[in-house]
Amino acid sequence: MNTFPSKNFSRALAQGFTLVELMVAMTLGILISLGLVMLFQATAKTNHVQDAMAQLQESGRYAITRINDDLRMSSFQSMNMSGFVNATPSATATPNGVNNPGISAMSYVATIKLPDFDPAGLSAPSIASGWAADWPAGTPWPVSQRYFLQGYECSSGTCSPVLPSGANALPATGTTAGKRVATSDVFTVRYLNSLGWSRSKNELAFTCAGGAGGTLSAITVTPGTGSPAFNFAAAGDLALLVYGSRSEIFQIAAAGAVLTPTAIVGGTLPCPVDPSSNSIVDVTLYNFSQDFHTITYYLKLDADPNDATRMIPALVRRDSTIDNQGAAANDQELVQGIEQMDFLEGVQRNNASISYLTSNLVAGQSSAANCSPMSLQIVSGLPAGSVEPQCLWRALNSIEVHLLVNSVNNIYSLTPADMAYQYTYSYGGTDNQQTPAPPPAATANLPSGLKAGMMLRREFVSLVSVRNFNP
Repeated sequence: MNTFPSKNFSRALAQGFTLVELMVAMTLGILISLGLVMLFQATAKTNHVQDAMAQLQESGRYAITRINDDLRMSSFQSMNMSGFVNATPSATATPNGVNNPGISAMSYVATIKLPDFDPAGLSAPSIASGWAADWPAGTPWPVSQRYFLQGYECSSGTCSPVLPSGANALPATGTTAGKRVATSDVFTVRYLNSLGWSRSKNELAFTCAGGAGGTLSAITVTPGTGSPAFNFAAAGDLALLVYGSRSEIFQIAAAGAVLTPTAIVGGTLPCPVDPSSNSIVDVTLYNFSQDFHTITYYLKLDADPNDATRMIPALVRRDSTIDNQGAAANDQELVQGIEQMDFLEGVQRNNASISYLTSNLVAGQSSAANCSPMSLQIVSGLPAGSVEPQCLWRALNSIEVHLLVNSVNNIYSLTPADMAYQYTYSYGGTDNQQTPAPPPAATANLPSGLKAGMMLRREFVSLVSVRNFNP
């Protein structure tokens, strides 16, 4: 028998929810949705900040590492060929001061064209370069380590010393793409970057006119396994020959694998002979024109691909050799977001004290009173007391690097507390003093002329020992 629901039961099924029940349910749903939205927003902001901080940390560590690697290589010439003289040099005992001709890198070339140097090139000391007298004409001259480290203090918008000009000059300052950041320092290091070819590997054979102790007339190069490929040009390249405690720089003419010294200042080039045993000692040969690198660090501006009105500062490493002469193609952009770069140089004064100076003060305080006697060039043609121009650059034993790094992109959800930072770089409490302060408004101009934006900022500092230091 079929049964049917009662009328009362059917009526109960048709009643549904009351208005009050619906309003309570909707309110609870809205509250839960708002909570989920707020949780999502908080999580998204945290992720953005963490991603930006991770990028900032990676950029800062990478930039510091690359700069430190080059600073540690500064002045490297296969061996430290500046002399060690414990007493004040004299014309008899050390006719070239600390740069004793027996252990210094002597140039048998009239002029060495350094990429960022005066177009006239580096040559023998002269009155024109600040010496009290000229170097004896027609004789080999020492290549001072003073030229292997050079900083430029630019925090005021202009650099001191003045940056090199001409075809190999760095970009001009400005606030458009490709321009150099006006308030950021510039620093240059030079070093030898090659394995060279060694006689101990049977890669070099020498022809000497007059036999042992005579004049070097030819070198035959046979590169071995694991050594650099032969890279001398037919004519004009400079060679660096290192043996014992000597080294010589001279011009060559290449005919196949045979190098012939040419245009030798002083007329002849000594054969690499050990005077005590009168036998050929171990010798290493380098292509000085291609293997002696000039590395310059500076900051330049990139255009933001998403905002035509915004510029992004980037760290650039210019790698130049005597041959390529600092062509723009050798500019390597390492990392973006490096907003400020400053250097303090630790110099060892004549009294053995260490002072940390900005680059303009290293140049300005170079004097006979501050420079070690080992930084003075004293020969028969240069009277006692002649001081090498900017001689304190030879006395750098450490370099302090300061970078202010930002997160590159604006993060509009940041609070003032998120953007708070300190840039502690200063000198002696007065020079370039940067007082920690609240972050500027996003539309405010920084000292560099760039807009502050809404970004994270952190300072990275390193202290690098100059391991090739030799005052």
